[in-house]
Amino acid sequence: MVICDGWFTCKTFFQHDRASESVNVSDIASDKMSVIWVCSAVLLIGWVLAQDQAQWSTSEISHSCNWTCMLFTLQWPGSFCLSIDNKNICRIPQDIQEWTIHGLWPLKDHYCCACWPIFHSHLQELEPEISQLWPSFIKTRSDFAFWKDEWIKHGTCAGCVENMGSPVLYFKTVLKLRLLFDVDSALANAGIKPSCNVSYKHDALHGALEPLLGDNFVLQCVTDGKEREAWVQLKIQVSKNATLGCRATEELESNKVTNTTYGHPCPTNTTIFYFPINHKHPKQPCT
Repeated sequence: MVICDGWFTCKTFFQHDRASESVNVSDIASDKMSVIWVCSAVLLIGWVLAQDQAQWSTSEISHSCNWTCMLFTLQWPGSFCLSIDNKNICRIPQDIQEWTIHGLWPLKDHYCCACWPIFHSHLQELEPEISQLWPSFIKTRSDFAFWKDEWIKHGTCAGCVENMGSPVLYFKTVLKLRLLFDVDSALANAGIKPSCNVSYKHDALHGALEPLLGDNFVLQCVTDGKEREAWVQLKIQVSKNATLGCRATEELESNKVTNTTYGHPCPTNTTIFYFPINHKHPKQPCT
């Protein structure tokens, strides 16, 4: 085994029957070049890692929690395909029957650290749960590609908080919020069910969720081909410790400039449809 001790001293150790003993590299001419190459490689790797660490340190300082609140955003599969221009790439997996996660987004900040990668192996333990609660509805984008995009754009900015300081911790926090905010049960308990024929007033939908979410959340809608308002998203403000009660009006206004997600605030002067999920025809949920 070759050990590089510091920047200059290399030692080679061989296993003997009696014990391991140190042999000076100069005494082993035949191994000299291999030892030098191995040591050089080890030192080069160390230098690269040092540069990565320096890059992360600089990025960490530049993007150290410049935000106060986050938006925890859920999306409704029944209306999702109405919200994208190319509806032919939309799909809703058969096992999806409830509200799913769109993301957890620190307000104001995006793409905080390109040097903080995420790999599929990071999420293998969580994948069965994430696949059910946070699926991709785009045929050309895998579930992991969706999660990776969310981590790079938003998770790296949330990573300045200790309880979200790694890809695994970030995704665990998001899953915890989804299980905590059981929107499906709250709506069902209030008598609000998906329908192609019955629409609801904004106040009725908002009021059904207030016991669960408080009053600081936004309903987002899309307009279908018949000019009907269809409920598609739910945006909930949460604090850095993933609890309700955070209010950041200024940050929310700033986020409108950079946030290009689909949908608009649901109007209060007309009724809103809560379309059922149509797995066979997701682009036309009420055909």
